[in-house]
Amino acid sequence: MIGASHKKGTTTPVLSDESIPAAEYQERIQRVRKAVKSAGLVGLISFGDCWRGANICYFTEFRPLDGVSDIANTIFFLGVDEEDPALFVSKQCVDYASEVTTFPVYSFDEMKQRLEAFAARFQTGTLGLAGAFYFPEDLGRRVRSSIGDLSLEETQVLAEIKAIKSAREVGLIRKASALTDMAMVAIRDTLADGMPHTERELALIADRAMLAGGAERTGYDSMVQTGPRSAYNLARPTDRIVQPGDLVMTDIGARYRGYVADGGRGFTYGNSSAEKIAIVKAAASAVEAGLAAARPGITASDLNVVIQKALVKSGYEEYSSEARGHGTGHGTGMDPEEEQPWIGPGNETILRENMVFTLKSTITVPGVGGLRTERIVRLTATGCEPLDVFPMELYW
Repeated sequence: MIGASHKKGTTTPVLSDESIPAAEYQERIQRVRKAVKSAGLVGLISFGDCWRGANICYFTEFRPLDGVSDIANTIFFLGVDEEDPALFVSKQCVDYASEVTTFPVYSFDEMKQRLEAFAARFQTGTLGLAGAFYFPEDLGRRVRSSIGDLSLEETQVLAEIKAIKSAREVGLIRKASALTDMAMVAIRDTLADGMPHTERELALIADRAMLAGGAERTGYDSMVQTGPRSAYNLARPTDRIVQPGDLVMTDIGARYRGYVADGGRGFTYGNSSAEKIAIVKAAASAVEAGLAAARPGITASDLNVVIQKALVKSGYEEYSSEARGHGTGHGTGMDPEEEQPWIGPGNETILRENMVFTLKSTITVPGVGGLRTERIVRLTATGCEPLDVFPMELYW
């Protein structure tokens, strides 16, 4: 039976005023349990790893570290009954996870026995699976072999709940966004000296600015691409020196107390051609159109159409993945990209107040350059509130 354990944390972590308190974690568990039951499920298996931790970090401060074997993986289990939930981690992480978790923690070696006991109680029914897209095959086999006649099926129950942020969560994302804005200030001020600077140097300067401001780390590897390389949709920085006339693409985000900002900006450097200036304007204008249309009650699909149409109208359909239907935004919070709300074609999710997501447009013209313009917003009762405030239309 999944219940009390001698491995349950016996000390209460010291929390700052900004951290998510234990009471909020407990409220989340009860909210998700109620939704799981309403969905006709007998329980929830939620998977996260060191790169995509939101499905775990919604319930506990624990986030695994990168490593080999099972070190990077975590499973959160919640049944619809009133038994304690359980966290399954690598046996090497049990002590650390127990220190920062408000419910029992077990090693993966103990998972089979405890899931079998749960399955024996319920015998039939469906367990929902959150994080199915990146659920490791080995863990999937181990779970399915332990749940008897219960079935395991993907569910969006957790994704839809965690898409709506609490006031405390919004505050943490706002702080992460401010730190991301500081990185852009640092890049701008560095380039103002007129000296040679490489992509790698600018990325490092951005990282240092965020860490100096209080970020616990970067949200992801910082991207700085210049000149013809800015026409690559995603690339790591190199030793290329920024040249006058270049288009520069950056995609930078800070992580602050478990929450992250996802910020994309591009700019021209020095005297640039009218063609490059037009790219900057078109990307910013498309996002502005989305900001004007965003409000509670609109579907994610309909909001996507607004930005997509603006990009098509600008004449850059051939050079924009968003204009061709890739999607023009995504949820953000504990991870840079969360499942909901995905602002894209076919997603009929109705946007609700206090959802936090990005709106973005990418234009990449081979041989010329490109950029990604991105704004992080919280949906308010009447529209949206930008959480990052650095300008989107930039000519340096």
